[in-house]
Amino acid sequence: MRNFKPSFVLAVALHILIVLLFSISFLTDSDTARTAPPAEVIEATILDGAEIDAEAERLKQNEANKHQAEVEHQQQLENARKAEEQALQQAKKQRVLEEQKIQEAAERRKQEALEEQKRQEQLAAKRKEEEKKLEEAKERRTLEEKKAKEAAEKQKQAELEKQREIAEKQATLEKQAALEKQREVEKLKQLEKQKQQEAEREAKLKEQKLAEEAKLKQQQEAESKKLEQEKKLQEQKVLEQQKKLQEQKAEEAKRQEQLKQAEAKAKAEREQQLAAERAKVEKDRQAALNAEKAKQAAEAEARAKVEREKQLAAEKAEKDRQAKLAAEKAEKERLAAEAEAKAKAEKDRQAKLAAEKAEKAEKERLAAEAAAKAKAEQERQAAIAAAEKAEQERKAAEAAAAAAAKAESDKQASSAAKDAIARKVEGAWTRPISATQGLKCTIQVKLLASGDVMDAVVVSSSGDPIFDRSAENAVRKASPLPVPQDRNLFNQEFRVFTFVFKPE
Repeated sequence: MRNFKPSFVLAVALHILIVLLFSISFLTDSDTARTAPPAEVIEATILDGAEIDAEAERLKQNEANKHQAEVEHQQQLENARKAEEQALQQAKKQRVLEEQKIQEAAERRKQEALEEQKRQEQLAAKRKEEEKKLEEAKERRTLEEKKAKEAAEKQKQAELEKQREIAEKQATLEKQAALEKQREVEKLKQLEKQKQQEAEREAKLKEQKLAEEAKLKQQQEAESKKLEQEKKLQEQKVLEQQKKLQEQKAEEAKRQEQLKQAEAKAKAEREQQLAAERAKVEKDRQAALNAEKAKQAAEAEARAKVEREKQLAAEKAEKDRQAKLAAEKAEKERLAAEAEAKAKAEKDRQAKLAAEKAEKAEKERLAAEAAAKAKAEQERQAAIAAAEKAEQERKAAEAAAAAAAKAESDKQASSAAKDAIARKVEGAWTRPISATQGLKCTIQVKLLASGDVMDAVVVSSSGDPIFDRSAENAVRKASPLPVPQDRNLFNQEFRVFTFVFKPE
C-alpha cells in the first residue's frame, strides 16, 4: 500500500487540476462568448477534453501495468517456493542415503569383528594341536628312556654272568685264586663306582628333564598369556571402534537436528518474505543449492577418505599380526624339530648331555629374545599411543585455530559489508529540501541471499517524516546491497538487520 500512495496522490491531484482547468475554461468561455469568435471557443474546449482523456487513459494504463507486474511477481514467488520445496526433498533423500551408508559401515565392522573372533578361535585350536604335539614328543622321550634303562639292565645281567664265570674259573684255578680275587675286588669296585656314576648321571638327567618340563610349561603359560593379551587388545580395539561409531552417530544425529532447526527457521523466514521477493530469487536459490550439493559431496568424500584410511590401517595391523603368528608358528615347529632330533640322539648319553646343554643355551636365548620382543612390543605400543595422543592434540589445536580464524574473518567480512552498505545507501540517497544537518534514523532491512532488499522500515525516527521516507527510498534504490558470500554469516547477521542512516 505504501508503494501505491504517491501514485494515488498524484492521480487525485491531476484530477483536481483538470476539474479546475475545466471550470476556468467554462467561465472563460462564458465571459468571452460575447466578445470572442465562436470558432476559438470550440477549438479550446476540444483541446482540453483530449488532454483529460489522454491523462485518464495513461493513469488507467499505469494501474493495469502495475497490477500485471504484481501478478507476475506473485507467480514467480510461487515458482520459487515450489523449487525450494523440491530442493528440500532432495536434501532429505540425500540424508537418508547417508544414514544407509553409515548403517552399512556398521554392519561391515560387525562382520569384521566376527571374522576376528573366528581367527582367534582358529589360533586357539592351533595352539591346542601344538600342545598335543609336545605331549607326544614327551611320550616318545619317555619310551626312549625306558629302552635305555632296559639296555642298562641287560648290560648289568651280562656283567653278572661274567662274574659267575670268573667265580667258576676261580674254583678250578686255585693257584690264581688270590690274584683273581684281587682283580675281582678291583672290578667290583670299578663296577660300584660305575654304578654310582650312572646313578648320579640318571639323577642329573631327571633333574634336567624336570627343569626342561618346567621351562616348557612356563613357556606355554607365557604364550597363553600373550595370546590372551592379544585377544584383549583386539577386543579393546573393537570396543573403541564401536565407541567411535556411536560418537559418529551422535554427531550425525546432532547435525541432522541442527539442519532440521535451520530448515524450519529458514522456512518460517521464507514464508514471511514471499510477499516481497523479486525475480532473482530463482537464480540465487539454484546457486545456493549447487553450493550445498558441492559441500555435501565434499563431506561425503572426506568421510569416505577417513573410512578408507581406517580400513587400510586395520588391514595393515592384520597383516602384521598374521606375519607375527606365522613367525611364532615357524619358531615352534623349529623347536619341536630340535626336540625330536635330541630325542633320537638320546642313545648316546654323552652326546645327549651335550645336546641338552645346547638345548638349554638355545632356550635361554629364546627366552631372552622373547623378553626383548615383549619389551620392544610394549615400547612400540607406548610410542603408538603417544603418537595418537599428539595427533589428537594437534587436530584439536588446528580446530581451535581454524575456529578463531573463522570468527575473525567473519568479523572483518561483516564490518566490511556494513561499511559498503552504508556507502552505497548514502550514494543512492537524495537529500530532501527540508533535511537539516545531523539528522539520523534507524532502519530495519530484510534481504534476500542475493542482497536484494525485501523491505526497509524506519524503526527509530529522526523526527522528520520526509527525511525518514527518503532514507527508506535510498535503501530500496541501492538494492541489491553488498552482502558477504558466506551463507552462514549472511543468515546470522544480514538476513534481517538494523541500519543507522546518518549521512555526512
